[in-house]
Amino acid sequence: MSSFSGEPYTAYATIHRYLKDNYDAPTELRRYWGYLANKVVFIQISTDVSSALKIFETINERGVGLNPMDLLKNLLFTNVRLDQFTQLKDEWKKITKPLEKAKEKPLRFLRYFLMANYVIRNDRRDAVVREDEIYDWFVDKQNAALCDYKTKPFEFVRKIIRDVDHYLAFTESCGNDGKPNLAMESLDLLCGGAFSLHHVLLLAASNLPKPLFDHFVAQLESFLFYYIFTKTPTKELERLFSVWADELRGIAQTADPNAQRDKLNTFVAEHFQRNMATKEQELTDAFRRYSLHSMQQYRTRYLLAKLTQFVDMAYKGLRTPGSLREYTVLEIEHILPNNPDSTLRSTFETVNLGVNYDEYKNKLGNFTLLEKPINIVASNGFFAAKKVEYRKCKYYLTSSIVQITTVGHDSSINRINKMLQAFDDWSAASIDRRQELLMGLSREVWKTVPLPAE
Repeated sequence: MSSFSGEPYTAYATIHRYLKDNYDAPTELRRYWGYLANKVVFIQISTDVSSALKIFETINERGVGLNPMDLLKNLLFTNVRLDQFTQLKDEWKKITKPLEKAKEKPLRFLRYFLMANYVIRNDRRDAVVREDEIYDWFVDKQNAALCDYKTKPFEFVRKIIRDVDHYLAFTESCGNDGKPNLAMESLDLLCGGAFSLHHVLLLAASNLPKPLFDHFVAQLESFLFYYIFTKTPTKELERLFSVWADELRGIAQTADPNAQRDKLNTFVAEHFQRNMATKEQELTDAFRRYSLHSMQQYRTRYLLAKLTQFVDMAYKGLRTPGSLREYTVLEIEHILPNNPDSTLRSTFETVNLGVNYDEYKNKLGNFTLLEKPINIVASNGFFAAKKVEYRKCKYYLTSSIVQITTVGHDSSINRINKMLQAFDDWSAASIDRRQELLMGLSREVWKTVPLPAE
């Protein structure tokens, strides 16, 4: 296909250089030609461009390793004039080059692009396109009409380019305006590199006004928290996201701002909030069992960071959160030490009869966040010694373990104090109690709220 991409000379030069470097002596070159002539059959086909592209597609069906991205490019070439090939090739590079540079999988993007932008119908009736179904989806007559790539190939390609730009911005914690975005940053810290299906919804919502988009991202984070921390299989979300994307596109196209806001609120209530309610008991059970090994460490750090940030906002009377990264760089402190000396271990197990030390040291209720210098000093000592260091921590979720601060009568500090508790000692019962407190806080952190009228 190099002849169709305008680079026949490059192919010739590569072959010539290879022969010159490896078969410089005439006898060696003749021997190589003898081998090639006996082992390879050369077929020359004279045809027009359209027929040649059809041959290209047929070759792939017989086993040549071309993926749906290559075939889609080929499909688009069949719908442009010969004098537009260079223009199409240049436009196509705006899709593939940025994805390659960001080391993002083109087929994953293309799959999300389809589910975000079109109504997906198939025999399974699951509204999902698999990677190996992408090309077949495009060549279906009904889907070809949806995309309209036959009559408007360049408009279709530019639509993909716009979504590539959005997609890559989202992977860099940017919003739909392409700028760094705190809501996206927080969502990305939850999802990490292990979960990416939410990009279907983000792409579908990318044309919302920025305030609505940012609000949507925050609600999506709460929804995904329930699903990720209950370890719900991704397959349960694929169909939902594809169907929900159809609704989101309609909301994004709503011209009246008030109607658009109301539709988004309804969407969040009917889809996110309702599904979160069905997961409530699962999440409660997961929280009660939660330990250091329940999730990847970055998600445990995210969990503690969000809880710590929420308490700090109440303590300082803030309504708008700042960057979560201030909290994710803190040390995870084992209040009951991770590496205790034999005296501490035996004392704990003697006081707490029938309790396994290693089980309790890894419980969520035994974790808090600390600045690194304080964590170094606190080290592996008894709780009585650590209390002095915890008071120095500037993060109220940690300092409140040993001392509750009261200000006024109905201040935001006093209101958050109702969800916290100071401890005189650190027993198994203390850890269980704090685990319950953190679970209560989580219900306030990860919840959906409607966007108020302006």
